[in-house]
Amino acid sequence: MSEATRTAEAPFVQGAKRDARPSIVPGRPNTLKPGTILQGRYRIQEVLGVGGMSTVYRSRDLRFAGVDRQCAVKEMFNVGDDARVRQLRLTNFQREAALLATLSHVAIPRIYDFFEHHGSIYLVLELIQGHDLESMLGQHGGPFPEEDLIRWGLELCDVMNFLHGQQPEPIIFRDMKPSNVMARPDGRIALIDFGIARTFAPQQKGTMIGTEGYAPPEQYRGVADVRGDVYAFGATLHHLATGSDPRSETPFTFAQRPPRRLNSRLSPEFEQVILKAVSYSPADRYATVEELRGALKEIRDRDVRSPAPASVSPDRRDRAMGSAILTLPTADQRERSAGSGVLSPPAETPGTGQVRSGHDRIDWVCATRDEVRGSASHAGGAVYIGSYDHHLYAIDETDGTVRWKFRCQRGVVSRPAVAADLVIFGSEDHNVYAVSRQQGRAVWTFRSTMPVRSSPRVDDKSCYIGSDDGFVYRLDRVKGTVLWRHRTWGPVRSTPILDENRIVFGSEDGYVYSLEAESGKQLWRAQCDAPVVASPVRVGRRYVVGGMDGTVRSLDWESGRVGWTFPTGKPILATAATMDETVYVPSANGSLYALDGQSGMVNWQEKLCRQITSSPVIDGELLYVGGADGVLRALNRQDGSPRWQVGTDKPIVSRPLVTADHVIVGSLDHQIYAVHRTS
Repeated sequence: MSEATRTAEAPFVQGAKRDARPSIVPGRPNTLKPGTILQGRYRIQEVLGVGGMSTVYRSRDLRFAGVDRQCAVKEMFNVGDDARVRQLRLTNFQREAALLATLSHVAIPRIYDFFEHHGSIYLVLELIQGHDLESMLGQHGGPFPEEDLIRWGLELCDVMNFLHGQQPEPIIFRDMKPSNVMARPDGRIALIDFGIARTFAPQQKGTMIGTEGYAPPEQYRGVADVRGDVYAFGATLHHLATGSDPRSETPFTFAQRPPRRLNSRLSPEFEQVILKAVSYSPADRYATVEELRGALKEIRDRDVRSPAPASVSPDRRDRAMGSAILTLPTADQRERSAGSGVLSPPAETPGTGQVRSGHDRIDWVCATRDEVRGSASHAGGAVYIGSYDHHLYAIDETDGTVRWKFRCQRGVVSRPAVAADLVIFGSEDHNVYAVSRQQGRAVWTFRSTMPVRSSPRVDDKSCYIGSDDGFVYRLDRVKGTVLWRHRTWGPVRSTPILDENRIVFGSEDGYVYSLEAESGKQLWRAQCDAPVVASPVRVGRRYVVGGMDGTVRSLDWESGRVGWTFPTGKPILATAATMDETVYVPSANGSLYALDGQSGMVNWQEKLCRQITSSPVIDGELLYVGGADGVLRALNRQDGSPRWQVGTDKPIVSRPLVTADHVIVGSLDHQIYAVHRTS
């Protein structure tokens, strides 16, 4: 985008963190110093934003002596040698002032004044309190819930309808994107930055293209009408619903990145609304924002007519666990208080009133303050495991006492990797942490742009880990610096496996990738037609992996070509276990399958509970797996027959850890259980 078409990001924002220091930018004047008074009326207080052609300040209107009236002052610096560029900037700025002066809507900032001062032009506007949706998305740590997006979408439709309904010609906004939408403290939204908006004149071409990724293809040809705003609206919804920033993607590829592939929690109806809005051809989009509003309203009204029950029954709870890794608790739910420390094991299974089976096998229980969805690692007599209470715990395996705990900013579902004196893991706060094994102190931190729910794999020099930002990273194990990164087109929650000189992993873009471990060069990419959350396992010259479509696939080690397939009918979120060319695959249909790794034939199938999203672990002739019914089971590996079981108070999605004396597993009841291992 040329300098003449850019404007300050979120220019009328108060609430987001800003750099208030004066900026020196080559080719334009310095920013005004705090305390500067313009027109004898507006005292500059701080810089709110600096863009390609303007700077925005928070200021106080001195005319209202009895109150502290805050306003935003937008300064256009009109420097440069090209007279045509200077005139374009001036015309653009005057257009913005003229447009805002004629508009009166609760979601559009009011204009108070417009003047020239010492050769610069100033626009005085209402100061919008709150945060823009792009910064909120980063703070949220993942896509927004669909109900929030529909509510915001309906409000945006209202203001866009207002603009498109202006007479004698509609006003085309032309720069809809998350950073130009503000959420006020009361929850209402506001549309900001009218720098390239203009009235629509048929057959008249413009020069402003908006923001790459959000702007429709015809806008690059100078054509702008209401359907262009519909496209940008849909691109904005796609970004907020998936976390995938269109500015970093190939332009006009939304159809190749359908929202539900990136965020399976979205409804099919909402996905279709977004995809229709971002159709490449204007004729295939909604003809008006009012049509788009009607589609959103229909989804909202459907949800209102069929509200979710206030309480969740055990049956419904078990069904919900089919997306246990993808459907995560809200921040409010994660702040629930609970005790911590070592507890005696509870005596009943939830909802049954019966004594749990195998409770005498539990040696200790360590309580955290929220759900334990992650899996444990073990080294030097300590168990390392994360919790949604924002902590990684180091627990003494002997008695369950907490040696130390390391605080993050969000929950931890990543299984830690222990390497020499370091414990390395990811967090939903976007970071990969390396902490010291002995004291639990941070050694290094690497920050990605999205939550890290993948688990690390380490070798002598490196750490390999995926992120919801779609990348797999190779980090220096000692320093945490990036050695290389490889991009996929969906969140990477699958844990990479190290296999000879390569790493292999799945992505929610529907592919399994094989890369050279040293260079990151792609060896092959295998299409699985569904998001892949589980990790592949190697069986002979094949990899075997389950997908969210419920299908188990074998992939050729050398080429990635799909061999045999086996359908289970329900999503597979957990990683299989393998031994002696038998693959043990859990499914959300509640069954555990023992498949022949070479042919995909079923050796045995055991229905254990309603759903399984815990990965099984092999221990000699035994197989351990957790269930959505809260039960940890030990099965005979040869035929799936039960050996023993231990109940917890809520579903188990954690992968069991086998040590010399214990089987250790976390539960959504906030607790970590050490179960006596001997049969």
